[in-house]
Amino acid sequence: MLELIFIPIIVALTTQIIKLTIDGIPNNLNWQHLINDYGGMPSSHTAYVVSLATVVGLSQGFNSAAFAISFVLMLIVIRDAIGFRREIGRNAVFTNMLAKIIYKDASPSIKKKLDFLNERVGHSLLEVIVGFICGATLSTILYIILLQI
Repeated sequence: MLELIFIPIIVALTTQIIKLTIDGIPNNLNWQHLINDYGGMPSSHTAYVVSLATVVGLSQGFNSAAFAISFVLMLIVIRDAIGFRREIGRNAVFTNMLAKIIYKDASPSIKKKLDFLNERVGHSLLEVIVGFICGATLSTILYIILLQI
């Protein structure tokens, strides 16, 4: 039963490390990116919920109530990653643009205090698809390995 907890966590951490190497190293490696940032390739939120649904399906059966619940949760998180959070990112771009216009003539000390919004909070469809593939594949591999032990 612990596989339902540990496999999705391992998958989420693995996809965060993959994301760090894809997005972080070319753009100046930043370890805070591993924990604090949203968005990027692959979607670790997607990988996490797909992993949970996969492991629940493999262990409890794909016809179980537990799988149905985890599947619906997976759909909600994926929809949120592609839709709602992406719109928040677009809104942040516009808000930051307005702040730059409003404060363009402000003193350097005031400009230094400006805290711009994070513009990268959602995912593209490709990032979600890769997260889905990572979640399903890694979970299945880890589950099979655990069966051998």
